[in-house]
Amino acid sequence: MTRFEACSSKVRTILEREDIRAAIIYLNGLTGHRFTAIYRFDNETLQSLYFFDRENPAAESTPDVPVMASYCVFVRDSAAPFVVEDSTVDQRLRGHPKRSRVQSYCGVPLVSEAGVVFGTACHFDVRPMQTSATNLHLLEALGPLLKPSRLSKVVEVIP
Repeated sequence: MTRFEACSSKVRTILEREDIRAAIIYLNGLTGHRFTAIYRFDNETLQSLYFFDRENPAAESTPDVPVMASYCVFVRDSAAPFVVEDSTVDQRLRGHPKRSRVQSYCGVPLVSEAGVVFGTACHFDVRPMQTSATNLHLLEALGPLLKPSRLSKVVEVIP
């Protein structure tokens, strides 16, 4: 069994036995990034659904922000993963409002059964950070296990 397969299986087990936040805490422990989160797009607002800060584990969410003020906008607009290892030298982020504050990001789309990008799963940090292919693929593997709920901010786990 590869490292990816073992970690992916562990995420699925955590989701079945515990909760989504426990899964993102586990995924955060596999990366060097300080933060791991699941966000949902609400029109042009980005809502924090699940959040983990390695340096402040008691924090469970972040304030809502305009989608355009986040790197999640790139995931939403492309419906594809978006990785930034050092925002200060990444020309794609020229003029972006978070460029100097969030210096690394790895995000993947969360897609509904109808094929609509409804949110992101991501790792990010205030300092430059490399993202391994395994960590990117683990975030991608999380996506199909989650679906949007039409009634609330809560994301439901697909059995």
